Amino acid sequence: MSELVPGLVSVVVPIYNVAPFLRDCLDSLRAQTYRDLQVLMVDDGSTDGGADIAAEYAAADPRFTLVRQANAGLSAARNVAVPLATGEYLAFVDSDDVLAAHAYELLVQALAGGADFASGGVRRYSSRGTYRGAPHNKAIVTTDLDTHVSRRPELLRDRTIWNKLYRRDFYDAHRFSFPVGRLFEDVPVTVPAHALARSVAVVKEPIYFWRVREGAVRSITQSTHDLRNLVDRFFSVDLTRRLLREAGRDDLLREYEEQAIWDKLSTYLKFLPAASPEFRRTFQELATGYLAGLDPGAVDRQPAPVRRHWQLVRDGRMDDLVEFIDRGFRRPKAPPRPRLESAVRTLAWHGDRLELTGHAYVPGGVPRRFGSLRLLWLSSEGGRRRIPLRARAHRDPGATPAEQAAGFAVSVNPAALRNGKVWRSGNWTVAVAAARGITVRRAALRVPDDWTGPLPRRRVDAGVWVAPIVTKGRLRLRVSKSDGWLTAGHRDGDDLVLVGRLRRRPKGPVRVELSRARGLVSHRAPAEVTAVPDGFAFTARLPLAGVALDVTDDNHATGLYAQHFRVDIVVRDRAVQLVADDGYEPLRTAYGTDEVFIAVSEAGHVSVATRPRGPVVTSAVWRRDGALVLGGDGPDVEGELLLRLRGRRKDIGLPLRVTGGRWEVVVDPSAGPGLAGPLPLVAGTWDLTFRSAGRRRPTTVALGFAGAVTAGLPSWGTAADGVRSVLRAAGSDRTVLVVEAPAPEPAGPGPHAERTALDDAVLFDAAPGRRFADDPAALLAELSGRPDAPPARWTTERGRTVPPGAEPVTYGTEAWSAALATSRWIVTNDDLPRWFRPRAGQVVLRLAGGWPVARFGATAVAHPLGQDLIDRLDADAARWTALASPGASATPVLRRELRFDGPVLEYGRPANDLLTTLDAETARAGVCRLLGLPAATRLVLYAPTRRPMDLRKRGWSDPGKLLDLPAVAAALPPGHVLLVRRHPALDDDVLSLAPAVRDVSDHPRVAELLLAADGLITDYSALLADFAVTGRPALLYVPDLAEFEASPGLNVDLAAAAPGPLLRTSAEVAAAVRDLGAATAGWAPAAEAFARDHATAGGGRAAARLVDWLLVAGERGSGGGGGVTEATIVLP
Repeated sequence: MSELVPGLVSVVVPIYNVAPFLRDCLDSLRAQTYRDLQVLMVDDGSTDGGADIAAEYAAADPRFTLVRQANAGLSAARNVAVPLATGEYLAFVDSDDVLAAHAYELLVQALAGGADFASGGVRRYSSRGTYRGAPHNKAIVTTDLDTHVSRRPELLRDRTIWNKLYRRDFYDAHRFSFPVGRLFEDVPVTVPAHALARSVAVVKEPIYFWRVREGAVRSITQSTHDLRNLVDRFFSVDLTRRLLREAGRDDLLREYEEQAIWDKLSTYLKFLPAASPEFRRTFQELATGYLAGLDPGAVDRQPAPVRRHWQLVRDGRMDDLVEFIDRGFRRPKAPPRPRLESAVRTLAWHGDRLELTGHAYVPGGVPRRFGSLRLLWLSSEGGRRRIPLRARAHRDPGATPAEQAAGFAVSVNPAALRNGKVWRSGNWTVAVAAARGITVRRAALRVPDDWTGPLPRRRVDAGVWVAPIVTKGRLRLRVSKSDGWLTAGHRDGDDLVLVGRLRRRPKGPVRVELSRARGLVSHRAPAEVTAVPDGFAFTARLPLAGVALDVTDDNHATGLYAQHFRVDIVVRDRAVQLVADDGYEPLRTAYGTDEVFIAVSEAGHVSVATRPRGPVVTSAVWRRDGALVLGGDGPDVEGELLLRLRGRRKDIGLPLRVTGGRWEVVVDPSAGPGLAGPLPLVAGTWDLTFRSAGRRRPTTVALGFAGAVTAGLPSWGTAADGVRSVLRAAGSDRTVLVVEAPAPEPAGPGPHAERTALDDAVLFDAAPGRRFADDPAALLAELSGRPDAPPARWTTERGRTVPPGAEPVTYGTEAWSAALATSRWIVTNDDLPRWFRPRAGQVVLRLAGGWPVARFGATAVAHPLGQDLIDRLDADAARWTALASPGASATPVLRRELRFDGPVLEYGRPANDLLTTLDAETARAGVCRLLGLPAATRLVLYAPTRRPMDLRKRGWSDPGKLLDLPAVAAALPPGHVLLVRRHPALDDDVLSLAPAVRDVSDHPRVAELLLAADGLITDYSALLADFAVTGRPALLYVPDLAEFEASPGLNVDLAAAAPGPLLRTSAEVAAAVRDLGAATAGWAPAAEAFARDHATAGGGRAAARLVDWLLVAGERGSGGGGGVTEATIVLP
């Protein structure tokens, strides 16, 4: 090989069928602030046009080179490119991921100390933004420019190749090579490299964004339930063990072998209960073989949650292992030991003292007036010093009796935090101890998760500040001491000017330094020092061009190139982080495509930060009705405010009103827009983001807030229903809206419920309160239209629709419990609470829903709830007066599934009355109007059922994971739109929505959607039988048919009785929707037979007949179907 080029970074990018993501990857390489690059793109036989995209970049930038080869796999592509690399440094990037713009600048700088390779921080990247994830969140925890895996064993988890920069001579000296034809090919290179290196530089700063494939097209390493994935994982681990042994690193070998059990191989355990016999057998063989080569005590040294699983693996007890894993998913854990319950309630400075109130007690005893509290103290970081605090009894009127009895108030004198007369920077934990009898518990004082109060900072001496901060929910006091503090900042031409004060006269030159990571200085600027009447001031000028970017790609617009620079004041080569003075007014200014601003942390530390230019909130005002009015500025604001609920995938878009260079938007927590009409926002934390069209794809970035606004947070408003919403800062330059949940009420009926006479009222307890339910809503509509109808109540939760004609009753409240105990009629379609027992005279009607194509109850095979499900069904069925069946052929199936031997009403499915009474064109026009689509638009509906795995891991049944929605939507004929409806038990928005895909999951009437659709794509859903009455074509997308037939099982033999073609891949579905008529030609006889054998229509009168039955049964009192003579009532 020719001589390496000094300073050149050679980057290998293998490419295979990643066209949707490839431009983002290559854009991030083109945007690197380190310009001396050689990018070797290796097309590994792509079939999706990816090579053409790569060729565009090669033609436009001489640093990019395209190499083509027949498909041979990722490892082969990497290995082919390495001999072509001519740089002093070598890096690898996966072509669906994205680099931070400063990635290679930072890693090259990290290698200046002589390390063999540098490894940078990683964040996972999805449509929801970025987040720290495994394994890097535990492997790369701090910046250390001279370390080694022997000193930091957690680096064994730093096993990916693409977050690293290697010295080429180190890489070649050890002849590293990727195993061809295998997955997890990184590990046999990266782990031995850690072992063989003399020194490694680790940089915590995120430099790499690892994409999470969210749709149906997922990366192979994300398909952990795939058999090849399992086999190759064990192969990778075994190969790495051999390489460590050959390298003579037996000291690391044992650590790696034991870590691999809990860190990598245990990933597959959760799939075993629903896995095929072949998968289970293969896992047992591979796992047993792996354990045979380990120290016999390796399993017994595993962490407790893992140890028992692998003891069963070691002993070959697969059936017991599966049962043990499944039981872990469904059985509650043993009650925890009583722990100290504590919380801060108020924090405020009074004079020179920090006053705080709160409570602390050990639950379980009878509350006594302050009797259980023993001690509060401050503990210095590391526990070297303790400062006792004198606690006074304090009763908070808004607290519970137990909290009032254990309430306290303390006053903290900041001077006590000094070491003698000297202030030292550091953290102090506020600790508390309490007792219940002889039980003593102590812990850090906690800050509630929904804390919305201020965390006030105070300067207590020249250059010294004390601030309360929250670390992992615990209250700490941070002492920040700095040789200098920032008093002002402004822009002068193309310079950022920082102005501040110094603690004392400097004895040498002073400068300001900007660092992306500790020890890696990016910019230095001399500070001019001048004497002022009460001390010394400094002024430093920083060129904005050295901080801001001028990039216009979608990665930049998404915020992936945002930067944070720590700001240090350096006096005589002693660097201390700059602190903002009290009253400092934040600065923001635009330069290039960035906005540069000064960020101030809770503790007052200063950083220079950038974000993409866009809308910035400059005012936030709460109206009297509890709505929040946000206003601001920004260049060319075209887009919408996007509220994104944390912990769930739920988005709500609100348009911005732009006038005269200013914009405004109203966020009303009591009336968020939706297909079912305005609804309150559900309780939780909502991120405030800005979504725009982007250059090639929609982009979403955190909404910017001016420092003057964040300085006034938190602020709040209260809606008419009494629910409070709080606007508060959330770290990382983010601001969130917290919609608080109403205070919980005790479950179960009140003490007088059994002695209260039954009300002539109907309670619709639908699923219960979690969603708009079609069948109960159809019954309510029928009932409300009758002049003599009794009043109706509807179980609901905040953020859920209440249909017209019913009084809302909030789920889980005392009012809800009372309604269950006193309503004469109860209509339900799900489990009733376990404490409920029907009273004499109560009528309980259980709606069964549609024709049960899939097994869901007692006959379900290997159901995640196991025996618990049977017990629930038996208990629940004993409470019903009657069961409403969609039809005669469904009744015997429902009896088996629900274990019910009482009266069954075969009147048809109430929701399906609409299929008979509403005109199809009227339905289509109504749906198009609601969705804002042209009146002539034709509709195809995709509505899959739920998979049992959702009870183990949320999101398994997301329609966007099951089917490649963009590909199917693209295949539709012109003028067609793909509608997607998730199963009603799922809460998350549908993934992978494309411009021609609309999520209609919140539409209140699924029957209207069925009637409006020209065709249906489904699988094992009851909608298959509902849709059959329309006579329109149905496609069955069943990629997991064999697995679903095995568990939970089917009540219909689809291979023999399906009303349409069985399709196994997204490509087959895409081909079929191009011409639904041609795809279903020849299926008419089967569709007619299916409609006849699985009828669910009641002639348009199912709801009316069920209401007739309810009212008659209510007059008789509870007692089943006796006295009713219609033949459609089937008695056991």
